[in-house]
Amino acid sequence: MQKQNLSRRAFIGLGAVAAAAASAGMAGCAPATATSSADDAPSAVQGESASAPSFMTPPKAPADVKEEKECDVLVIGLGISGLAALKAAAETGVRVIGVDKQSELCVIADAGDFGVVGSRIQKELGIEWAPKSEIVNQLMKDMCYRPNPDFLGYWYDHSGEDFDWYIDGADYEVLPTTWANKQTDKTNYIRPKCFPPLEGYDYKKEYYPYFHGSITTNPNANWASQTAYDAAIAAGAETMFSTWAEQLITNDAGAVVGAYVHDADGAYTKINAKAVCLCTGDIGGNQEMRDYYVPWADEFSCVYYNNDAKGVVANTGDGHRMGMWAGAHMELGPLAPMTHHMGGAMGINSYLQLNMEGKRFMNEDIPGQNIADQMSRQPQKQSWQIFDSKWPEQIALMPDGHGYANHYLTDEEVAELTTVVESGWSLKLLGIATPSSIEEGATVKADTIEELAQAMELPEDVVKAEIERYNEQCHNGLDEDYGKIPTRLFPVENPPYYAIRFDLAGMLVVMGGLECNSRLQPLNDEGNPIEGLFVAGNCMGGRFLVEYPVTVAGISLAMALSFGRMAGTNAAGREMIDAKSRA
Repeated sequence: MQKQNLSRRAFIGLGAVAAAAASAGMAGCAPATATSSADDAPSAVQGESASAPSFMTPPKAPADVKEEKECDVLVIGLGISGLAALKAAAETGVRVIGVDKQSELCVIADAGDFGVVGSRIQKELGIEWAPKSEIVNQLMKDMCYRPNPDFLGYWYDHSGEDFDWYIDGADYEVLPTTWANKQTDKTNYIRPKCFPPLEGYDYKKEYYPYFHGSITTNPNANWASQTAYDAAIAAGAETMFSTWAEQLITNDAGAVVGAYVHDADGAYTKINAKAVCLCTGDIGGNQEMRDYYVPWADEFSCVYYNNDAKGVVANTGDGHRMGMWAGAHMELGPLAPMTHHMGGAMGINSYLQLNMEGKRFMNEDIPGQNIADQMSRQPQKQSWQIFDSKWPEQIALMPDGHGYANHYLTDEEVAELTTVVESGWSLKLLGIATPSSIEEGATVKADTIEELAQAMELPEDVVKAEIERYNEQCHNGLDEDYGKIPTRLFPVENPPYYAIRFDLAGMLVVMGGLECNSRLQPLNDEGNPIEGLFVAGNCMGGRFLVEYPVTVAGISLAMALSFGRMAGTNAAGREMIDAKSRA
């Protein structure tokens, strides 16, 4: 029996605010091809509330099914969480099928940070993380204590061993430090991120601490995922690419027993399964779902690199919708857009910031995610980062971590970093600033404050007054206006002066998913688990809410991997792992 009723809680979502945003039809920045995933989201049927968005309405079961398949575990979506689920389930010996709407395996094209804890590689490098209680508590504070702390605890205890398992059998080189040169001709390598830590950095003294320990797969994460994929295939898994999962199949008891999928020509296959893992990614490419669940993120430019086999952006909330149609519901938000601001040539360093009226507006000693939040309240949603010629001796006192340029190197010294140069990565992404990177990357350079203001097209009198006020506080060692740490109060008084314009931040994904229990089973309106259904990755609720934290770089990929493995193992029925378990 195909369940057609939408749960009341799924419709309520974020309540009246979200419904109002949906009915207002707010326009967004998603690509034109990323409307409500036309294959899967029919318009409302007769009898539906006029305010109900179309994605709440399930499609009818297909009348014509070309083929029927049988398996024990069906994994929908083969990103990092899906591949981990595929491999974990296949290695138990059950029959597994994985489907993905991309034409081939392509997990993540432009990233590779894994915030895993205690992997073999990290131990060999001498990396030691801060205690779990400190990290988990900081993450919970960063997210207003909305996530499930047991999920964060499970990540800390298991992500290292899960990463070792994921890349087992891969051929790669490990670099001892962030900037070290490769010593082999291997294409794939792993480097630690921000390691060794910036001298003198103490996370306990930071307004927003950064916890060192993350590692990065280079040139991206695809080789690591290819290794997991190959292991899954060797264990007997079957995969179907260029295949869209449209809806789940439920029995009379409400348990999930399979799914309908179709190819690019619309030919349907019915896949019968004892359990299904939803690992389909986030909702960021579905404008209607974004307008409904995160209307406050509508201003951010959207950056997502993977398209499906038809060329449509791939992160369209397919799993969220299929789960809700089967009786699950979205977690109570607020959901957390990943809106990194990476600044300019000087990164997001804690220098003076003026808005487009020439006024200072915040404590600048905050990460890019939070800079994006404050800029969204400013005129034109832009700002100027301002510093002077003393920057080479100041940046070592900037925060350590994701997005900061805190190491001064000469151009000649950078030329010796052959692996960095050959990688094509921007220097600021590796924490480096050079004379040429600043000279070429500065939007404005001037010999006087008046000339600087003119070049920024800001009122001279306002800029002069703001800089004089700021300089006074720098010399006094006390930021009475916004409370910036005294060691990062650098006066703007030594020409030449530089200004770098900060434009609107980019949004990568929207964090938030289906409410689930500690075994990753989505819950129905009564709070009971939906049998036969599991979630992982950005389909899974309880991980990130309110604000995506940059306290741990790469925690998103790390959690996708760990909970993908758990979902696949639990779906196979071999061991019902609970997130409350501890190593």
